[in-house]
Amino acid sequence: MSFSRPKKSPFRTSGENEAYGRLNLTALLDILSNILFFLLASFGAQSLELVSEETVQLPSSTSELSLRMSLSVAVGLNGLYVEDEPVADLQNGRFVEVVEGAFIPSLEQTLRRVRAQRLARNERPRDADEVVLFIGDKRLQFETIDKVMKTCARVGFTKFRFAVAR
Repeated sequence: MSFSRPKKSPFRTSGENEAYGRLNLTALLDILSNILFFLLASFGAQSLELVSEETVQLPSSTSELSLRMSLSVAVGLNGLYVEDEPVADLQNGRFVEVVEGAFIPSLEQTLRRVRAQRLARNERPRDADEVVLFIGDKRLQFETIDKVMKTCARVGFTKFRFAVAR
C-alpha cells in the first residue's frame, strides 16, 4: 500500500506557500461606488413640457414610462397641429374640411413633407424618429382619433405614444 501526499488547497493557511495573493476588496468597492454614482446621476426624473392648444385636456394616467420626443401630432376640439403647425380646422372635435374616407389629405401632405425633410437630414431614420407623440383631447370622439392615426400610418408613421397628464 502506498500513501500519497494530499494536494495543496487553493486557500492560503498560515503554514503554506505564500504564492497565492490576497483579494483586494478596496479597489472593487471603489469601482462599484463609481458605477453606482454615475448610474444614480444619469437616472433622473424626466419631464417634458408640451406647448399646445390651451383647450386640450389630456387624459390622466399613472404610468411611469419615460417620454421621448418625436413627431408630435396634437388634436384639440378646434384644430389639428403637426409640430405646432396648424394643419386642419375642427369644430367640436369634427373635421370642417372634406375628409376622403378614413384619411385626412392636409395631414397626409404635411406628414409626407416632414418625413421627406427628416430623410434628407438623416440617411436612415432611427426607430425613435418614427414614433408619433399623439396629443389628443380626452373629449374627442373615436372617429376623429381613428382618422388621424390611419392617416399617420398611411404615410409610414405606425408607432404611437399617447401624451397623458399625471
